[in-house]
Amino acid sequence: MDSKTRRQLIWGIALIAMGIGVFFRVPVVSERLADAVGTTSKLYFFRFCFYLIAVILVGGGIKKIRRHRPPKN
Repeated sequence: MDSKTRRQLIWGIALIAMGIGVFFRVPVVSERLADAVGTTSKLYFFRFCFYLIAVILVGGGIKKIRRHRPPKN
């Protein structure tokens, strides 16, 4: 395994870890935003955006790790 593929594997794992971190951090941040945001529709929009970011991060990490796997022959 050369350094470029090892770096891509580590980057994929980091993306998954950050996506999971964002997923678990959303409830805490949404409580803080509830005080600042006036309407509940804005709060739902912020939650949706944060969860979408988490899904994109995890999906990108999975894609990087799958590319790292050798092809089946």
